[in-house]
Amino acid sequence: MPPGDGLTESQRARLARAVAAADLATGLSFSVRLGALEGGRRQAQALVAARGAGAPATVLVAVDPLARSLEIVTGSTAAQVLDDRTCALASLTMTTSFAAGDLVGGLCRGVQVLADHGRAVAQRHLDTL
Repeated sequence: MPPGDGLTESQRARLARAVAAADLATGLSFSVRLGALEGGRRQAQALVAARGAGAPATVLVAVDPLARSLEIVTGSTAAQVLDDRTCALASLTMTTSFAAGDLVGGLCRGVQVLADHGRAVAQRHLDTL
């Protein structure tokens, strides 16, 4: 399946809103790729590397529905705030929805989990007397 095939315009718009909200909330660059991923994780990593200077802040969620494959790849900057446990939680969120037949909902919820954990934490300093 070519990337993104099989989605309606409203599903594409829903995914685009989820990605835009995640970008805004975290300052990272999220993207979702839906389609054949013959090279598996290596291909997903190559897609991130191809972003050049933007690669460190990239978060790619790549799903190959036919192969039942899900890869979450983070650039070096994104990896500082999205650790393996967070990515595993997002993956579990997505695969649970996928198993119920909700591909787009799963992707949106997974991106939201990543964004929630990737938000910059406000640091407050209290002066003590």
